[in-house]
Amino acid sequence: MPIILDEAFAYYDETRLANILKYISEEFKNHQIIILTCTNREREILEKSKLQYRNIEL
Repeated sequence: MPIILDEAFAYYDETRLANILKYISEEFKNHQIIILTCTNREREILEKSKLQYRNIEL
């Protein structure tokens, strides 16, 4: 079952966003996580943290 997060982190500062992305990647590694966002912050943090992800732009 996938987990879908639509603009869930819009009001997070950079530190909280980095922490929650790391937490999600560790705790839900056996699930598909779909993050919908209109910013590049999540992608930048994922790359900086060397966390695995796939980016799809619409």
